Amino acid sequence: MRIRYTELTDNELLFLMRNNKEEAFTEIYNRYWERLTAIGYYHTKSKSQAEEIVNDVLMGLWLRKKKLDIKSLPAYLGTAVKFSLFKVISREKRRNEIRAMQEFPEQHNDTTERLDAIFLQEYLDQIVEHLPEKARLVFKYSREQELSIKEIAKKMELSPKAVEYHMTKALKVLKGSMDKFNRFLFPSPLWRSGFRFFI
Repeated sequence: MRIRYTELTDNELLFLMRNNKEEAFTEIYNRYWERLTAIGYYHTKSKSQAEEIVNDVLMGLWLRKKKLDIKSLPAYLGTAVKFSLFKVISREKRRNEIRAMQEFPEQHNDTTERLDAIFLQEYLDQIVEHLPEKARLVFKYSREQELSIKEIAKKMELSPKAVEYHMTKALKVLKGSMDKFNRFLFPSPLWRSGFRFFI
């Protein structure tokens, strides 16, 4: 029986794509290309740049199909495009700031470091918001309210061991995300920029 890919749900398409069904990937590509490109164009005002970003995101989906754990395809693709846009906009902001500081080379390093710190903080804030609920709450209680493990356990009605588990999970995700961010945007790690407290 011939599969009607256009009638399949996103989850069914993801299942088939993980099993190397190119037709399933093609359907995902066709299903989401236009709306993702619209998001890209809204932020970049460049059709070619938006299309390039969306193409990279969708090809990344295919290349990493067996490694990704996707709960919601629209949410995953939307976040991936926005993250790619964030990187593009960040690079452009940095270039503009550096051009503006060229007349004052002694300030260049300080300006770049401040920008790096701002971009990284914004990126990590986004990652925290997408953590599983308990890991997100544990992390926020620890970092924003400076609660101890025992205090968090009491507040969330969890055991201290459970709190430690969720904290470890959150820190592992953040460290991995931070490493990826550094490798993509910066020639050297930002571990020296005051972000050790975050991980």
